[in-house]
Amino acid sequence: MLRRCGKGHEWSTTLYLIKNKGKWCSQCSGNFPCGLSEAKEIAHSKGGMCLSTEYTNLCVPMQWMCNKGHKWFASSIRRPDFLKIPEHPRGLELDIYYPQYGFAIEVQGKQHEQHIKYFHKGPEEFEKQLMRDQLKKKLCEKNLIVLRYVWYYEDPNIVIPNHLRELGLIE
Repeated sequence: MLRRCGKGHEWSTTLYLIKNKGKWCSQCSGNFPCGLSEAKEIAHSKGGMCLSTEYTNLCVPMQWMCNKGHKWFASSIRRPDFLKIPEHPRGLELDIYYPQYGFAIEVQGKQHEQHIKYFHKGPEEFEKQLMRDQLKKKLCEKNLIVLRYVWYYEDPNIVIPNHLRELGLIE
């Protein structure tokens, strides 16, 4: 449903989000998602480019290109509502998330399999990391999101297309 706030901002939403989640105008609340000009600035600051010519909303993937010429599509949604729980009110984050296809990809560095001082203050922080990883996996399964991993020692240019083929999203 299309809504308009008192200041004239328009956005698409659902009755559920308004009634049960208290969601209203993201511009007025200061939570306005990144627009096209901001996306282009962010990409430029990282040495890449935003190749999309329009911004629709958080759910619609935009096309990006890194400084090595690799192109991909990604949306801004990385903390879906189903990963917002009392223990993690801001939500656990997914590295690559495509809700419209029901899958997500997590890029796993060494800190996801061993204690590393840079990431973990102590062994208990490493254990918390492992518990968050398991919780994220469980919540994805519960919400019918297929979660796949790309480990630090794997080539994402090979692994990601293999995952997409396995899921029947590309040939």
